[in-house]
Amino acid sequence: MPAESPKVCAVILNISGMPVMEDCLRSLEKADYPGLEVIVVHNGQRTDSLPAAVKAVCGKVSEVIFTGKNLGFAAGNNQGIKIALARGADYVLLLNDDTVVSPGFLAPLVKALQNDPAAGMAGPRIFYHSAPGRIWFSGARLQKGECLFYFPGSDQEAETYGPGETAETDFVTGCAALVSRKLIERVGLLDEIFFLYWEDSDWGFRASRAGFRSLVVPAAGIWHKVSCSSGGNDSALKLFHKTRGRLLFARRHCPGSFFALLIRLLRDAAWLVLKSGKAGSFKMAAALAAGVGSYFAGGRGPGPAWLTEKK
Repeated sequence: MPAESPKVCAVILNISGMPVMEDCLRSLEKADYPGLEVIVVHNGQRTDSLPAAVKAVCGKVSEVIFTGKNLGFAAGNNQGIKIALARGADYVLLLNDDTVVSPGFLAPLVKALQNDPAAGMAGPRIFYHSAPGRIWFSGARLQKGECLFYFPGSDQEAETYGPGETAETDFVTGCAALVSRKLIERVGLLDEIFFLYWEDSDWGFRASRAGFRSLVVPAAGIWHKVSCSSGGNDSALKLFHKTRGRLLFARRHCPGSFFALLIRLLRDAAWLVLKSGKAGSFKMAAALAAGVGSYFAGGRGPGPAWLTEKK
């Protein structure tokens, strides 16, 4: 590896095996960054056939590990981050298994962090895989009074939104985040109090408090098969974890908005029951209310089993 190419270890968290992950691995095999290796973390029971299948698709894979059960996004990724640091990574790349990367996506991210000594985290512009020119993520801004993030450029066509310059963002989505070793050693790992969602936002704000900037780099582009692993955008599982995680985040980073947020969430649950009229609205209301209840009960982990039941 050339001296000018810092070592990057990509951590791919996987729960569904090869069907979801294969396209991601094939695209990483074509990545032209010379200092890249890949660690796959299977967030579940060991499958004897998976390591060989993974390495047959992507020769950059150095290790496949098994957590034994679904630990959630933060804890599962932390397993891989620890191994990446032990293998001497200068940077750790968190990358969803339902993404596809362009061959040259990584070098602009590394360059952005090298060129900005105050920056510790950088993410690409992310497009919808189903609509390759439409932006899914290109930075985030927090409205503290609402404990709500706004995403500039989201759902806009790249041609009309413009190429853009590297810019600061309040956080980098865990879908694709390049994080420096220095940041991890100073700030710590993802907080495992978050099982699914809001852990990346929390990491970005903890990093900011420690003096690190987070960047979004439009010159780096990838494509995301949105919500493949969480049952879709309208799943009860997603609503439960987004609700519980948002309350955890608000208590830590937006305490002034906590009680107003709580009232809005309960009002939303009531609206789903009384006025929505949509199929599945009762289950969605129950998921939202369960997320609130789980927060106050100090709940952790995946939540109740009925969240993933089909009916």
